[in-house]
Amino acid sequence: MKQFGNILLAAPGSVIAGMVVLILLAIYPASNIKTDFNLEGFYPETDPVIEDYDLLENEFGRDDNSILIGFASDSIFSTTVLQDIKELTSRFEDIQYIESVRSLTNTQKIENSNDRLRFSPYIEQIPDSDSALAELKRSVTDDPFANGLLINSDGSATAFVLTINEEKNTYPNRNLIIDSVNDILDEYSGTYEFHKSGIPYFRNQYVNLLNGEIFIYIGLSSVLIILLLWYLYRSVWGVLFPMIIVWTTLLFTLAIIHLSGGYLEIMSSTIAPILLCVGVADAIHMISKFDDARESGMKKKESILEMLQTLGSATFLTSVTTAIGFASLLSSSVMPMAKFGGYTAVGVLLAYVVTIFFLPVALAKSKKSRVFDEKSSSVYPLISRALTRVSAINKLHYKKILLAAFGGTLLITFGIREVDVNGKVFDDLGEETELMQDSRFFSEQLAPQFPLEFIIDTGSPESALRLELMQRLETFEEYLLSYPEIERVAGLHQLIKEVHSTLDPDDSAGRALPGSDSAVSQYVLLLEINGAEELTRLVDFDYSKLRVTAFTEDAGSKRINEMRDEIRDYLNNNFREEVTMTGTTVLSADLTDKIVYSLSWSILIAILAISLIMTMLFKNVRMVVISLVPNIIPLLVIASVMGFLNVDIKPSTAVIFTIALGIAVDDSIHYLARFRIEHQRSGSMSRALTTTTINTGRAIIITSLILVAGFGTLITSAFTSTAMMGILVCSTITAALIADLFVLPSLFYWLKPELSIKNVSGSPSVQQNVSSEPTRQHLSQ
Repeated sequence: MKQFGNILLAAPGSVIAGMVVLILLAIYPASNIKTDFNLEGFYPETDPVIEDYDLLENEFGRDDNSILIGFASDSIFSTTVLQDIKELTSRFEDIQYIESVRSLTNTQKIENSNDRLRFSPYIEQIPDSDSALAELKRSVTDDPFANGLLINSDGSATAFVLTINEEKNTYPNRNLIIDSVNDILDEYSGTYEFHKSGIPYFRNQYVNLLNGEIFIYIGLSSVLIILLLWYLYRSVWGVLFPMIIVWTTLLFTLAIIHLSGGYLEIMSSTIAPILLCVGVADAIHMISKFDDARESGMKKKESILEMLQTLGSATFLTSVTTAIGFASLLSSSVMPMAKFGGYTAVGVLLAYVVTIFFLPVALAKSKKSRVFDEKSSSVYPLISRALTRVSAINKLHYKKILLAAFGGTLLITFGIREVDVNGKVFDDLGEETELMQDSRFFSEQLAPQFPLEFIIDTGSPESALRLELMQRLETFEEYLLSYPEIERVAGLHQLIKEVHSTLDPDDSAGRALPGSDSAVSQYVLLLEINGAEELTRLVDFDYSKLRVTAFTEDAGSKRINEMRDEIRDYLNNNFREEVTMTGTTVLSADLTDKIVYSLSWSILIAILAISLIMTMLFKNVRMVVISLVPNIIPLLVIASVMGFLNVDIKPSTAVIFTIALGIAVDDSIHYLARFRIEHQRSGSMSRALTTTTINTGRAIIITSLILVAGFGTLITSAFTSTAMMGILVCSTITAALIADLFVLPSLFYWLKPELSIKNVSGSPSVQQNVSSEPTRQHLSQ
């Protein structure tokens, strides 16, 4: 590191110029980074769940390309309201990228015209008499394909279904559609209270909300960190140097994400506050060492080289171990989690690279003798006195500290038992948000909008038109509707019953199935001749596959997976055909199990990697235990807090464990690396622990305060999971701070590891048991 420092200091102007060029090159790609949200993106393309969903899309089209617009009124079936619905339908049809619009005024009914099937609108001309309006209401609410979609049972709520062209169903195009819809609805806002829903609408509004929050996180975190640095150090350079490092790191990371084809979503949106905090922590540790060297009488160049030689390798070690914690998520089969881990690991290493290149040359160019004006702050001497007392307590009461830590760990296990794995599609949104209120309107007033899809493959053409299969579908519908979470089911059997009741009303009282296979085939042929759109949604082109759709509530992945298991048993017992269960509901529910599996593996990989690094660094098995315990305690604390607060493990909260491990590792490795250096210099464990606790402990406290300020901004998020992340990470930071300042030194006194000592003068290394008692003189320090 000394040689590296000499190279940097030989040409500081060239280093700064090079960094300016890189910053200018990174601005364009970073400013063009995109955000998106889609459930398919959570899975690898070869995942069986995605293959099942692709089967649905290829055979019947997507189940996520419709925007719903609804409103409630006691006078829907009045001339005035129907006229407005008709006008709105026409205007929605003119919106670019909209393929079709369904509403009360254009939905069709099946008619018997001289024993021939005919489709015609329920409303060819808006009626003006009360009796005609009442008959229209009765007919439409009795239509199984309109009820729950376009109208509710009592006729008090209605909806428009805007279907987007599948080839044009992109984020920018959806934004244009939504803007056009809003412009149209604004003209009627004084008359009706509109609600909007549907997966395309949710995705875009979700992303737009996320975009706004990312800028808020960066801005608010930066302001709080700047204020905190100024309060603690009262120095312009003490604020400017760390912030230049973190902003540059964030810029480079965003540029890399964009250039590698990545984008921001709910998980990667938290990269910004993470890198802000990690970058500032690196800078504070190194600047503190530079100021210590200057205070001891070293010249500026010597102080810079001392900073690099003492903390350059230690900071590199902390960056690598923190990066390993995040990079372990690359083993996840959940793609956003893997990308979040990879990009955050890259950002952590970039923070080190920027720090190690920029800070030495910036210090060399600055005219100030010291960066931090610590003495002007009343907080600094308080921290130093407190840490001196902490060090003495650790020496005298280490057994009590460890017993208290063990007892506390046992207590928090009661909270861990309450942690559950469960996630909802709308889980990340607060109850008060417009998106959540709109979703609730459709669930309560019409029918839930989350499709659970079934594809029944008979294996041969025409086999899907058997009466016996229709009868089993009818029974299957009854079974599905027995679940309180399912409000509506759509299938070919319903369409066949509707046709039969129209063409043969005497034989189909109450909508029954026809009596033969030939009748089913004849009805399907009539539907095909008349170009019935519903037919193409329910059966494939050669009549070998059927589609059944159940619309469920956002019941949570735990309940949906329970239902899937029960329904799968039913299907195995009642269908000899191959039945595929899929849809966006399955995509969402299946995700949680993958996340728990991936999270478990990633944490295990991270712990093993950290253990290996500790073994290589200290060559002592006891040191592995000493290093792991303070890192595991925050994980237990975060799980316990989640249990007590009833926070479930789901896609957006699972990454908290990795963040917690990364934060804990960063602090403990800084402590251990500094301890190793002090121990090599003094040969005394007591003296090394005291010096490390006071000096590195001070930096750990300051960085912990900065971490709390940075992650505390997440509490303001409109996403409940992100706000909870702020609370949980702040809890983790507190637990990690206590573990590093109390538990970690106490473990040294208890386990008494034998360390290889190499004096600064370079004398041969010897084995020394570090259990020697501290002297009275040292205790008084």
